[in-house]
Amino acid sequence: MKNKFSIALAAAALAVVPATAALADGHDTAQVTIVHGVPGADGVDITADGDALLTGVNFTDAATTDVPAGTYSIAVEAGGDAVIGPVDLTFSEGGIYAVVAHLTEDGDLTATQFDVNDAEGISAFHTAAFPAVAIVAGGEIAADDLTNGNAAQIDAPAGTELLDVGVAAAGTTDLALEAGDVTIPADQRVLAFAVGSPDDETIQLVVEIVDITVEDEVDEEVDEEVDEEAEEEVEQPTHVDSGTGGLLNAGLPFWVAALMIMGALGIAAPAVATARRRS
Repeated sequence: MKNKFSIALAAAALAVVPATAALADGHDTAQVTIVHGVPGADGVDITADGDALLTGVNFTDAATTDVPAGTYSIAVEAGGDAVIGPVDLTFSEGGIYAVVAHLTEDGDLTATQFDVNDAEGISAFHTAAFPAVAIVAGGEIAADDLTNGNAAQIDAPAGTELLDVGVAAAGTTDLALEAGDVTIPADQRVLAFAVGSPDDETIQLVVEIVDITVEDEVDEEVDEEVDEEAEEEVEQPTHVDSGTGGLLNAGLPFWVAALMIMGALGIAAPAVATARRRS
């Protein structure tokens, strides 16, 4: 494993195409983050049930979107031919997921799906072609023996400062990669994907921030509007006032550029190393 990694922040210029699995109305949706972690394969399309979901995707690109809950046949295509998949993936209503096209430890092509914790904290995904690592915080191992196809979920309340975060060889605390001190953002979860291969020096870190409270916020707004309308109906008003609500800001905090955490979760039955503190 190299001692130095470069950071690739999630790209914001992906073309999101309305398709069977995209841009659904209502609350019967799942939140899905899609990451392209295969080096040397640029300009690919990601399809759902044969329809384009993302087009012109390059290595280290990432995007988060809502899709209707259900099962879809997902594939990564280059020049109209599937290079990964198709594979059937199921997204449950209200779930938070990530789907990553990446290399195995041996450098083979694969795709992974994983559940994302709906608590504030960090999800670290090992999706790069290198051996087992440990996630270290405060001089102690928070998650160990993370191989390609595994993930570490570290839950912590907003405002928690994790000191001396980094990556070490499995079973050790001697940091090979240092992230420094990381402060947990409010109402969001940090997703960090290590992608690429040390063999061709393409290893990079893709960071995506996802909102973990949008559904609750929307539900609360709807409930408030229903209560207000019921109350006003009893009073027989001459007019009804209505307001608007917004979604939480999912912009990148300033400290994300320092974040250096890794991991991944397999499609079938991945082993998940957890260091959890649920709020």
